[in-house]
Amino acid sequence: MKIKAYKVSKITDYMRDLLEDDMLLCGLWVEGEVSGFTRHSSGHLFFALKDEESTLRCVIFKGEASELPNLPKNGDLVRIYGRISLYKKSGEVRLIGEFLDLAGEGNILQSLDKLKEKLLAEGVFANRRKIPTYARKIAIVTSLTGAAIADMLKIIRSRNHLTEVVILPTLVQGDHAPADIVQALEIANAQSGADVLIVGRGGGSAEDLWAFNNEMVARAVFASAIPVISAVGHETDFSLCDFAADLRCATPTEAAEVATPRWGQMVGELKFAVDELNQALNSQIEEMPARLKRRAGVLRSAVHRHVDSAKRDLLSKSEILEKISPMAVLRRGFAFVTDNEGNTIRKSSSLTAGQSVALQFQDGETRAEIKG
Repeated sequence: MKIKAYKVSKITDYMRDLLEDDMLLCGLWVEGEVSGFTRHSSGHLFFALKDEESTLRCVIFKGEASELPNLPKNGDLVRIYGRISLYKKSGEVRLIGEFLDLAGEGNILQSLDKLKEKLLAEGVFANRRKIPTYARKIAIVTSLTGAAIADMLKIIRSRNHLTEVVILPTLVQGDHAPADIVQALEIANAQSGADVLIVGRGGGSAEDLWAFNNEMVARAVFASAIPVISAVGHETDFSLCDFAADLRCATPTEAAEVATPRWGQMVGELKFAVDELNQALNSQIEEMPARLKRRAGVLRSAVHRHVDSAKRDLLSKSEILEKISPMAVLRRGFAFVTDNEGNTIRKSSSLTAGQSVALQFQDGETRAEIKG
């Protein structure tokens, strides 16, 4: 049996006709929060309307846009009058706006601002650790399917082929992305042994990047023991993850450049350090003779002072000994009297008549006999 197959363009034409012929959808007011606002060089306005549950793509063409009193910005709550249609090229359903009325700040942005204030008050945005200058291992938390990981690996390999890279693949958008990112961060801290951690993704709409505004993700980044570089989206995109990280880079490519030491730079700095060390050693060697001479002079002076002090001390003690020496007594005209056994006679009462004694004078000894 022959199967009848329709061309894609036939289906999209049919769907567009259904939408544009619907009595409700051909003219209605839609309220939502502006996200991903872009003013094209053509003058057309492109953005999304969103609430807590859904997102609707919108366009306001140049003619109608030029008549708007005020242009919306991301986070504004607006009411738009227009019609629902389908863009054939992409098959995307969108609201074609004719008039836009600002209604204040949207609930989503208000909730994000309140969460930001809460985390700021708790110190979750206080991390400002220094990113290692010479990281040997880099952990990357991102999607394996995006262009961001390919760009980062290319930069890392071109800057330093010795840098080790650990990739922790994760979802980066969708309802399950926050929990996935948190788990990858925890694994990186527990198992990677990395010196620095990059978390992020390439550019996209505000909805695409919303996972990085999750409270769990911000707290996990803050709790990381490894210094974190956040690189979410493009230069104009900011997320709670950026504020909780130690460093925010505008793009994943910039994060890879910051985290990776350039090989040539490392070699140059090492050579400079070696040259400095050699110069210092040569200077020490050249100064050694003079330093030894100075130290020898100091040592000689110390020895001379010590010898002079010892001489003075010896002379002083010699003078004292001279004063109390028995010979000094004899020189003053005295004599020592001893018996035949050499015992000193100190009292005349210990002498007897006829006893022989020895008299010791300064210049010698003579013998005498006691008469009475």
